[in-house]
Amino acid sequence: MVGSALLALALLLGCAARHPEPTLVVPAPEPGLVRAVAIVARPLGGAAGVQPIGVAVTNGRRESLRLGARQIYAHRDGDRIPPLAPAEAAQRSGGRSAPRALEGGAVGAVTGGLLGAAGGAIAGAIQGGVALATAAGSAVGAFFGAIGGVLHGGGRTPDVAGFEARALHDTTLAPGFSASGWLYYPPGDYRTVELLLGGPGGTVEPLVVPVGRAP
Repeated sequence: MVGSALLALALLLGCAARHPEPTLVVPAPEPGLVRAVAIVARPLGGAAGVQPIGVAVTNGRRESLRLGARQIYAHRDGDRIPPLAPAEAAQRSGGRSAPRALEGGAVGAVTGGLLGAAGGAIAGAIQGGVALATAAGSAVGAFFGAIGGVLHGGGRTPDVAGFEARALHDTTLAPGFSASGWLYYPPGDYRTVELLLGGPGGTVEPLVVPVGRAP
């Protein structure tokens, strides 16, 4: 049993080496502009599974903007696809763990607050890069969790809490603030995402950005 576990760990490490986690660089504030970036992660759960896309948005304007996660659509073959609820994404993932958490992240995207990661808040940053990867200890835990799924036929309990905690949630972006997190879509080859941002007086402003690929 120990030998099988070690072999499984070696295989997982090999896969991780071949498929590095994508890195999401949060845009720096630029006066008068709203900037956003998106990057695709590896799909989870096969043909009926889920495609995570990491999104980061920075508000460089003088007024606050409303960001609704359900108002961020991914474009596939001419279709405009809304994101799945995190709980549904977890169910569709085939027992896989949620995408790796954003590193660091205590500065909240909601005006005036510090948000704890355990509360499912969005990790924000005003400048610098945010890597979509965990610390080594979390990575080891994920590997052994995956081993458990292999040894028990993949019948693990869906990671609903993880998918919720690492998702991009509805928030208000104060001037100079950013929000970042995962959105979950049905499987597909997505090339752009469209954000519908709420502005003063109930206005809605679309923002379309390309979906980057990990090198």
